[in-house]
Amino acid sequence: MTLITRVLAVPAVGAYYYDDLSALQARPIPLAERYTARPVTPGFRRVREVAEAVSVGLVLDTGQVAWGDCAAVEFSGKAGRDPIFRTEGGLATIRRTVAPALQGRALTGFRELAAEVEALLESVEVIRPLPHLEEDGAEKEWSRRELLTAPARWLRPERVAGVEPTEEEVTGHVTEERRLHTAIRYGVSQALLKGAALARGVTMAEVIAQEWGLPLPDAPVPIHAQSGGQRYDNADKMIARRVASLPHALVDNIPEQLGEDGNELTRYARWLKARVQELGGEDYCPTIHLDVHGALGQIFENNLGRVLGHLHALELAVQPYPLRVECPVMMESRAAQIQAMKTLREYVRLRKMNVQLVADEWANTLDDIRAFVDAQAVDMIQIKMPDLGSVHNTVEAVLSCQAGGVRAFLGGSCAETDLSARVAVHVALATRPDILMAKPGMGVDEGITVVQNEMARTLAWIGARGA
Repeated sequence: MTLITRVLAVPAVGAYYYDDLSALQARPIPLAERYTARPVTPGFRRVREVAEAVSVGLVLDTGQVAWGDCAAVEFSGKAGRDPIFRTEGGLATIRRTVAPALQGRALTGFRELAAEVEALLESVEVIRPLPHLEEDGAEKEWSRRELLTAPARWLRPERVAGVEPTEEEVTGHVTEERRLHTAIRYGVSQALLKGAALARGVTMAEVIAQEWGLPLPDAPVPIHAQSGGQRYDNADKMIARRVASLPHALVDNIPEQLGEDGNELTRYARWLKARVQELGGEDYCPTIHLDVHGALGQIFENNLGRVLGHLHALELAVQPYPLRVECPVMMESRAAQIQAMKTLREYVRLRKMNVQLVADEWANTLDDIRAFVDAQAVDMIQIKMPDLGSVHNTVEAVLSCQAGGVRAFLGGSCAETDLSARVAVHVALATRPDILMAKPGMGVDEGITVVQNEMARTLAWIGARGA
């Protein structure tokens, strides 16, 4: 029986950046200015910041160390996601909460321990508004706790008389219990999965297959690549490497990348088709996958009829290649997002169009993904691994999509690390999603190399032992 004897935690960095999407879509901000521009989303210090991470290692009594990386997504704090992840806070949480829960534990399996970490709570101090006078001006009935925690100035007679309080007078520090940040649950579960693999002498993919009763992995998963802002040069790299799905393309400057009426995006789609034909040859037929981060809804004021019209124009622009459009609109809640996407999908069917709609924003947790599946709101869901917390939730999400007849896109973020990308490969090999995102980073070559080579090595090792 393998034991966890110690938990290590060290600072790490992501392969890309945190970007404040709300700020970028509110107005064009030149790249050089993003590192100093004031943010809009709470938690950001600047519009663009280097992605932070924490490497967590489980020291086993065999002398081996199982590592995982706590990492978050580029557009943190948006559309229901956890706030931006900070290394300093992550280190403190792992040492204070995770280490005591895991040290000395037997590593008998992955799924059970991962679920325990997923359920851990930590006590944190947050700033909350203090109780105040009732709106009609009558004095509020104060509880004993409120009297003890309120600043003395708040209780002065002149305040009751109508003197406006300062910000310090109307807020106070409150201790509450909350779940661990998704990044921590994500990284610790990676380490647990690797530890289970080391203990059994198998690959991480085999651990998942064993614990969920899935077939042994025997074939690679098609790769999807993301171009970031370099939508032309990086598309060439993807075509040269003949990936199955491309180019994603970052939308962080709507006037430049989409135009006031979306025509710039249509021009790009036509160029992309021509480039695939020029560089790829007749035997290469990738899916054109465009992620617009809700920008079509922003341009057309969430008028779904006008959004549909533009989807039709994009479909015509890329024919004969299949088209997927991710997050054409971005609403203010999960319920609104599901309804909008479902309605848009019904419009697509009524028009007998072939474009596939992909959910990303508001499909953050396992419950979110199941809600999209139950509503049959989309054709595909990007399962953004860092947003789901523990890796076992990602496994369940892929299986839920498959059971509900919705295509599974095993995704993540450019802001992750090489280690978390390799873990994603093992999840993909075991669960067989439709496509797997090449990550981390936005350089294309590096991300494709990481996931493609990890798939090849893993399948070779499984096959050799099977033979």
